[in-house]
Amino acid sequence: MSKLTSDELKRLASLLERQGDRVLRQVNAACRALTGPILDLAAPRTLEDDIDREEVALEEECLRIMALHHPIGSELRALVTVLRANGDLERIADHALSILEAAPGIGEVPGTEPLALLSSRVLVMFGRSLAALVERDPRLSQAVLDESLPMRALCDAASRAARTQAGSGYGPDIDRAFLAARVALDLRRVGDLACNLAEDVLYWEEGRIVRHAGGLV
Repeated sequence: MSKLTSDELKRLASLLERQGDRVLRQVNAACRALTGPILDLAAPRTLEDDIDREEVALEEECLRIMALHHPIGSELRALVTVLRANGDLERIADHALSILEAAPGIGEVPGTEPLALLSSRVLVMFGRSLAALVERDPRLSQAVLDESLPMRALCDAASRAARTQAGSGYGPDIDRAFLAARVALDLRRVGDLACNLAEDVLYWEEGRIVRHAGGLV
């Protein structure tokens, strides 16, 4: 029988929650950057370094516990969930930083409204996925998965708007359209990874693997 204590699992869950808070701050900053000026990128880059460092530390802690206790059953599912979610959070932070770096080059141009709508939808999805992870709430996880198709439709609309902008043939418009398309893809990846987090909760709580199910459970 596993000797993994509930205190160790609670500590891991607490570390993961704090990592989620860091990443949420980064995603919030990225979404704000699409509608307003960025005063300084130094703070987001420092936060990115913190997220990367904590991602490695949390992974090492999970592996240490696995090697020491050889967990089984629900304890093993909990550790696998933490490992998966930890990696997904780090990737979300990478995409958020990419958005922050690209946003100043987009500017106030026609066609950015779909991008703003997409960013709002993705921010809500990610916030809900974090809440589902903290509360281990399958119902909330399903609500995130239900947003997958509408989120992708908004991404397609933002990409079409960028192509329309590029169609002017004007050099600066083409540059801005390229950045807008890049941001749309980054936002879609954040949304997709938020769905991954929601799927992780379903695995943790119910033992069901629902990845690649198209958001339907």
